[in-house]
Amino acid sequence: MTVHKLESEDSRRITQDLSNVVNFATDLPAMIFRTSDFEFCFFERPLVSFSDVLIELISASYEDFSSTVFIRFGGSSENTCFLLDGVDVEGDVEFINKGFRDFFAGEVDYPMVIGDLAFDWLAFESAHEEFGVLAVKSSLNVSSFSKVLKKSFISSRDFQKLAGQHAVMDKIVKAFHGYF
Repeated sequence: MTVHKLESEDSRRITQDLSNVVNFATDLPAMIFRTSDFEFCFFERPLVSFSDVLIELISASYEDFSSTVFIRFGGSSENTCFLLDGVDVEGDVEFINKGFRDFFAGEVDYPMVIGDLAFDWLAFESAHEEFGVLAVKSSLNVSSFSKVLKKSFISSRDFQKLAGQHAVMDKIVKAFHGYF
């Protein structure tokens, strides 16, 4: 296992860089991304509880991108960011999943952001919504990563098709209108 919990300074730096892309003052279902060069898909949260999907996503990220994967949690502690170096993705995800069960003994909270340090892709989930949003830079056309997204995530088009099937889903889809 090669998960590294970042020290305060490194965690703050990543959070600062991330805040140029994600508006942490806003929450889902509102548009939380500051740039318009993303395509979006959706997932049922919490993503870390779907170990097989997260393992595939992180593995594909390391296969297609050269940037380290991070998981950043909200919470009062400054040390809420973890780096996964890709050597033992299954062990890393198991560690994160186990710690997440009790929010790392109460040290972390929502929102949670998972992505690569180049911000080629970012998954954001909130405590207030049943669905999270995964953003991928529109300019990217990468095979392994795209296959995982098509297999395990809900495309914007398919998410919109959920409207009309149930009154609750109508409200959910309507609330996420900024992503279509």
